[in-house]
Amino acid sequence: MTNQKDHEQMARLTNEQLHDELISIKSDVKEIKVRLLDPDDGTISKVNRNTEFRQKANAAIWSVWVVMIGVLAKLIFWD
Repeated sequence: MTNQKDHEQMARLTNEQLHDELISIKSDVKEIKVRLLDPDDGTISKVNRNTEFRQKANAAIWSVWVVMIGVLAKLIFWD
């Protein structure tokens, strides 16, 4: 009988430990979600801003190439 009580007490203790671990995991997941999904400083917003910057920079670089080709063409073909 005492062996069964000891086993139940150990199982209860284990369940309490599991519950504490579950709460810890939930808080970690919540923190990760905040870091990823925060609209101001989250990782996803930083990636979106970086993508937007690269698209604008790419357009600017193409504009510079077009101007350079135009200048070279004028120098070569229109004396």
